Amino acid sequence: MLRRKYPFEYELSPESLEKGTRWLTLRLKNIGNDSMHNLDINMHSTDSLQISLRKSSDHIFRLTPDEDRLLSFQVDAHGTTSLYFSVRYFKEGGSFHWDSPWIREQVHGEVAELERILVSNPYGIIGRELEAEATIKGLGSSDGLDLQFWADTPSGEHEELAEIKTKKLSRGEEVSYTAKITPKEKGYYTVYASLYDHNRRIGRDSGVIWVEK
Repeated sequence: MLRRKYPFEYELSPESLEKGTRWLTLRLKNIGNDSMHNLDINMHSTDSLQISLRKSSDHIFRLTPDEDRLLSFQVDAHGTTSLYFSVRYFKEGGSFHWDSPWIREQVHGEVAELERILVSNPYGIIGRELEAEATIKGLGSSDGLDLQFWADTPSGEHEELAEIKTKKLSRGEEVSYTAKITPKEKGYYTVYASLYDHNRRIGRDSGVIWVEK
C-alpha cells in the first residue's frame, strides 16, 4: 500500500510474509521541494519476538525532489506485528528526523491473531471500575488459546487482571474478551493483553489510561 507523510511517499512490500528469514523492500520517494542529503534509514519492529531485524539500516547519499529509491531490509519473521522506519537527513536549514506510522506486517502460519485492545475510557478516577477488551481473530483451527491481561501501575507495580481460556476458533471468526481494572492511584496505567498458543506468545497489544483522584 502506497502511503504519504510529508516529505516522503513510501511503500513497504510485501505486506505479508512466510515464517523464516525474509527480505522486505522499502520504496522511498522525496515529495518535498528540497533536496535531501546523507539520509540514514532505520527499520524498527514494535515486537522483536515476532519480527526481528537482521539488516535494519540503509543509506542514501542524495535524494532530489520527485526522486525515489528502493531499499532492502532482512528480517526473521515468526509472527504478525507492526514495523516502522525512521529517517535522519540533512537539507538546507539543518538536520531533521522523521518517523513513519506503524505498518502492520502479516506473517502466515499462526492459528489466530490479537487484533486490538480497547479500554472503556482512556480517563479514569481512583476507585471507579474500568474495562479492557481484547479482540481475537481466528486464522486457522485452534482448540482454544490463553489470553492474559495485566497492568503496569503509576508506582511501577505489576498487577495481574485476568487469565482466560478462549473458545475454539475457526478461520475468520472474531471473539472479544474483557478484564476489569479498578485504579487505586493517580497517574498513567498501561493495560496489556497477551495471546499464547501452548506457552508461545503469538500476539500482544496495550492501551493507556490516565487516572485522576
